[in-house]
Amino acid sequence: MQKLKLHFLILAIFLFPVNSWAANLDNIKADFLQGNYRRVILEAQAQAERFNIQGTDELVYLLGLSYLKENKLEQAQECFRRILNNPISKFKEQSAMASADTYLIKGQFQEAEGIYNKLLEDNPNTRLKAAIFYRLSQSNYRKGNNEQSSEYLAKLKRDFPLSLELKPSKGIPASIPLVNEAGGFSVQVGFFVKNLNAVNFKDKLLAMGYPAYVEASSEGYRVKVGRFKTQTEALDTENRLSREGFSTKLCP
Repeated sequence: MQKLKLHFLILAIFLFPVNSWAANLDNIKADFLQGNYRRVILEAQAQAERFNIQGTDELVYLLGLSYLKENKLEQAQECFRRILNNPISKFKEQSAMASADTYLIKGQFQEAEGIYNKLLEDNPNTRLKAAIFYRLSQSNYRKGNNEQSSEYLAKLKRDFPLSLELKPSKGIPASIPLVNEAGGFSVQVGFFVKNLNAVNFKDKLLAMGYPAYVEASSEGYRVKVGRFKTQTEALDTENRLSREGFSTKLCP
């Protein structure tokens, strides 16, 4: 009986970290799907330090995507590079795609297109094909190659007429944060005819920790929050304001 107890104790010692790892990974996945990218980054970093378990590429991939969503491109690329250096990783194709996305965001179109095209060459039937066509279309559009852009878009419509990539009318997909170097994204939280009301509302937001300001126009006074370089940052703030009961509008 004593030996049996010892056997179960040893088994529990070895199984507990694995079960704990699986549970934590599930929580991280849930946070990612809910858009809690900063929480994913904090938790994923902690788990990577806590567990030394093979097959953590899924965790690193989620960490890289979260960095990408937060527009922390260097950190994202480092995560994807780590996976790509693992010859047996199951996430190499997705990581190559995500790595190319970081170049596309930064405006390094040649590097991005090189990776997208290599993915198509290595696996002509890749399940990422629709997304690659869309990104190639957008890359060429941003370079001013409208004819080439239209050709990729035509391929996408012909081969994948029901793809999610066809839903956006312009710009790169929602999975890639748009960049506006001038800090052109903001969140409108209120509109007032009287300046005093706008100023009072702005002060309320400032007291809550939001970088609010008043923008005057011929129609009235708009109260806005932030001057963000990326759409992702603006959306995160808009979601936070909405959860606190404010009526919001994303402004490009």
